Amino acid sequence: MPTPIQRVSERIAFAARTAFDRLPPEMVVSAFGVQYGHLSTAEGGDLFVTRLGWPMLDRLLPSQWYADGWYASHGSQLKGSTGNVYRVASRPAGGKSLDLVVKFSRMAQEVPLEVSTGFPDNVPPEVIANARFNSPMEEFGLVMELRGGGAAPELPRMLTQKPLAIYVPPETYQLWELGRSRSRFENHGHMLSRDQEHATKAIELDIRRMYVLVYGWIKGLDAEDAAEDAGLDAADLERLTVEVIAEMHERGFRVLDNKPKHFIVRPLRRGGGLLHREGALVYGLVDYELLQRTTEHQEAFWSRRRQIYRDLFRRRDEPSPASSATHLRPGRVFGVDYLYAETPDGGRVWTVGRNPGLFDYFLASRWHRTPRTKLSPRNEVYATRTRDGIDIVYRKSNVGVRPRADPFERRGRQIREHGYNSPFETVAIAEALRRKGIAATVPLAITRTGHHSGTARFLHDARRFRVHEPFRTPGAPAEPILIPDFDYYTLWASFGCSGQEAGATVDLETARARELLDDAEFKALAGQSRADLVALGIAGVPIANHEFLLSTDAAGRLERDARGKTRVALAMDALTAFEYQVLKEDRYQDLLRRISGQLGTLGVQKLDFSGNDVLVLLGLDGEFLAGPDGEISGTLCSFELMRGFEGLIGEPPEGVPGI
Repeated sequence: MPTPIQRVSERIAFAARTAFDRLPPEMVVSAFGVQYGHLSTAEGGDLFVTRLGWPMLDRLLPSQWYADGWYASHGSQLKGSTGNVYRVASRPAGGKSLDLVVKFSRMAQEVPLEVSTGFPDNVPPEVIANARFNSPMEEFGLVMELRGGGAAPELPRMLTQKPLAIYVPPETYQLWELGRSRSRFENHGHMLSRDQEHATKAIELDIRRMYVLVYGWIKGLDAEDAAEDAGLDAADLERLTVEVIAEMHERGFRVLDNKPKHFIVRPLRRGGGLLHREGALVYGLVDYELLQRTTEHQEAFWSRRRQIYRDLFRRRDEPSPASSATHLRPGRVFGVDYLYAETPDGGRVWTVGRNPGLFDYFLASRWHRTPRTKLSPRNEVYATRTRDGIDIVYRKSNVGVRPRADPFERRGRQIREHGYNSPFETVAIAEALRRKGIAATVPLAITRTGHHSGTARFLHDARRFRVHEPFRTPGAPAEPILIPDFDYYTLWASFGCSGQEAGATVDLETARARELLDDAEFKALAGQSRADLVALGIAGVPIANHEFLLSTDAAGRLERDARGKTRVALAMDALTAFEYQVLKEDRYQDLLRRISGQLGTLGVQKLDFSGNDVLVLLGLDGEFLAGPDGEISGTLCSFELMRGFEGLIGEPPEGVPGI
């Protein structure tokens, strides 16, 4: 029987001969957008190797550069660097060494940062005051994003050191030995844990262990050292610093202590001067522990993600191309097409449509822990902006719970007799109503949690589970789509944006990010919109800029009146509009009667119908969005207690009775 050390050696040998894309899932972890191959080392430490480093694994093993203090005894500490940073050639493997930069992370240490008043970057004082060193995984994530172009991927790639590996030696230390603050460390831990949520194998930071980052060496000299040979004076170095800062800003990044020591240039061997290509100075950027995104890049990042999402959403019913992800399996339930997959935490996701590009947007890790607003006093219904900047509404399904309605009141008896519709029924109802010309919110996905969540026996209603039992998940092993003791959520496009009216509206923040508005007009419009709300009697309500909606034409341009002004609207339910007295009782009652009548012509009844179930768009001029007939347009958003829909949705499988 092999010893533990032998098993580790066998594992490393297996890794060394296996391509990164062929590693078993239990060896691959991900953090801040970077994938790593994870190895336990013979010394008892942990080694995380990026895709860039994986082909050089034999020289990145700690035995090749860390053991016995090799990095210090055979390397040199980089002068002018802050912290412990070394350049070292690894021990040879296969007759080859590797030039490395070994950097000990200063995560959770105090930042001794003072920026002179002459520093050429306009960094707000509060950013300097709250400066922190990046954690190792966060730093690698930011560097990889910068290498990819950040906010401007069309620009030439910015040269950086290649992030190769992160090594965590097995030894533990007291906090004072590492200079760490527990509160600072906890902030890093929370950031990483949020990023790791729902991961099959999560990375956890250990406050008592060191973290060593390994980069590839960039040939050349830092700009300060090269200045004399290249004939550069202080003014030249300042101009270079300004140039680098500007190029980083174009890509949406900044370094809080940017300086010529961080710019690697290449002196020419003959004639002096520095290497240029196509008239531009060739330089590399080093030292990333204070690298961060600019505020503008963060906003633009969300805008791009939203635009990508909108483009995918418009094509959500297109068949999956042959190159689509193989873990997504197509299926159909009640006439609605889905792409289905299991998630690493044991959950399940059904994405409405056939476009595989939409799937990752609806994983629970993208929306379940983001700040949310509760929309219903009775049910778990929340509005949130996902980590990708997409505005959605998610509802916890009541399926399997007996409705708590008065059995001695006619409507209460009807509700109890019918029970709550399943998430698959609610999605099918919404899609069917939209096909029939009745406005309804747009379903995006259904998710099921990976953990059990039981219901008290006296509340349990098993009827929907029996009816749905013949419906099975696609692929093998197949299982019922609806299983008791799990929580189901339906995800919906936020009314008025994010696909609900693709090409018809755009929120105020996105309009600025897409340069439909300049900064001055954005600020003026945001201020005027809030003033208009107060004039309408809607005061003291916190409204975010992304909640204000602007009309756009078919080409995506803002619609403007003869005076060049654009109309601003706010989405709300009809009952809220009535309570704020912007929707009068007669129009409120008429709106509900009209929609109830439209449902009735289809044989459908909403058993608990109220103004909460109808969404409207209020123009800040006090007028509601109206249809061609001049009547207020209302959009249905609740489908759990509808009955009489059986003839509208797809046929159930053979042997499944109607409800």
